[in-house]
Amino acid sequence: MKILIVEDNAVLAKRISDWLAQAHYTVDIAKTGKEADSLIETSSYQAVILDIGLPDENGLSLMQRWRKNGKKEAILILTARSNWTERVEGLNAGADDYLPKPFEFDELKARLSAIIRRKDGRTTDQISVDGFHLNATYRTLTTPDQKEFRLTATEFRLLQCFLRSPDRVFSQDELVETLYNIERCPTRNVVQVYIARLRKIIGGNKIKTLRGQGYLFEKDPTG
Repeated sequence: MKILIVEDNAVLAKRISDWLAQAHYTVDIAKTGKEADSLIETSSYQAVILDIGLPDENGLSLMQRWRKNGKKEAILILTARSNWTERVEGLNAGADDYLPKPFEFDELKARLSAIIRRKDGRTTDQISVDGFHLNATYRTLTTPDQKEFRLTATEFRLLQCFLRSPDRVFSQDELVETLYNIERCPTRNVVQVYIARLRKIIGGNKIKTLRGQGYLFEKDPTG
């Protein structure tokens, strides 16, 4: 899944980005409200980690504008302000959760995972479609015939994208964006390579190629 970090402390933003990359997230970083506005309008994110004290705009006003404009990304406020009234203000402004600084990364990761699950309507970190069970905690896939595969980080992100939205057509550009952050721009051929690898694992008939459109994970209509 792809996460946007909006944090003007470059050292902290890099630490969080590195932590999340190890947890198999794709991460973009914005240091100002203006940068965050540009990224959220041009990319698709599952969640945003948002600092309130930005240099050019209060994070709460930024979040309120996003909500007013129909942005539905899960938002976790991350700030040094720990007063309970400010936490209530942030939640009432549209945040899904609130974590004061300093914090432990394990708690950040757990809270981030929880708000994404709630947005998806899930209760666990496992996604199940047509007998395929994708476990985000262990980065494993169990197939309908009970075979278990340990996926690479890129294979996991790609399959997670398909299983979260079965029957949705994803263009190659969308999938490249899901797999990599804005600092890495591989050719679109990389998608074809990983699609082929996934087909060897889950079978060649589940991920369909729609010429000129992209790819989709076809859900069994009888399931």
